[in-house]
Amino acid sequence: CLLYALVSYIQLKRTVRETVKIIGCWECDRIETAFILGYIRPRIYVPMGLSRKMRRHILAHEWAHLKTGDHWFKLLAYLACCLHWFNPFVWVAYRFMCKDMEHACDERVVKYMNLESRKQYSHALLTCSTNHSHYTPCPVAFGEISVKSRILSVLNYRKPSFWITLIAVI
Repeated sequence: CLLYALVSYIQLKRTVRETVKIIGCWECDRIETAFILGYIRPRIYVPMGLSRKMRRHILAHEWAHLKTGDHWFKLLAYLACCLHWFNPFVWVAYRFMCKDMEHACDERVVKYMNLESRKQYSHALLTCSTNHSHYTPCPVAFGEISVKSRILSVLNYRKPSFWITLIAVI
């Protein structure tokens, strides 16, 4: 598992070798979705040719991942998978953790958005969705996991009421 992760990481680093630095991220014409790559100095990579609005939504999502340290948590969870490679429950837990991580990040981004902005964010999510998942410890990708449920969640997002928040804290 560690060898697979290392080879995948090196291949991905080679893929994004030729990039263009723009404000807040790196653009690459050889990728299909945005993601964070790296641990000490993580970088956000986005596909080339995105509109300014779409890039703004994608960067908000990726910066939310960086602020909470999701790339480190994903690495730790993957290391747990490597240690318990024989246990299917650990792999299922890893999959659910990745899914929950993306949903939580989407919620942080759309928390203060109106419906029109959430629609634009959903469009960006759909545009940058990818058909395959990355089981390496990195990247934390924008349109990686369960895009349909994430879009429905974004469009139907409602702030929790004060009382629900209070009960959850208690």
